[in-house]
Amino acid sequence: MTRKPMTFDIDRSPPTHAEQSVKPKIASPTPAAERKQVGARIPSMTYRQLKARAALEGVTVQTLVEKAVEQFLATG
Repeated sequence: MTRKPMTFDIDRSPPTHAEQSVKPKIASPTPAAERKQVGARIPSMTYRQLKARAALEGVTVQTLVEKAVEQFLATG
């Protein structure tokens, strides 16, 4: 007797709870070629809170940092 390999049809499976709650990510208008990398040292606990909040919002830390810098420059 031969066994059939297990297959999963991902396209027809119902979305998980995590997949349903994730907001769509908005692409940044600036291409990667036009970006500069910035480094900063912040307290570990602050970074952990930032990372957790970003995950809950469904965005990356990079996106939050970009928005914060843009807001800071706009209020200058």
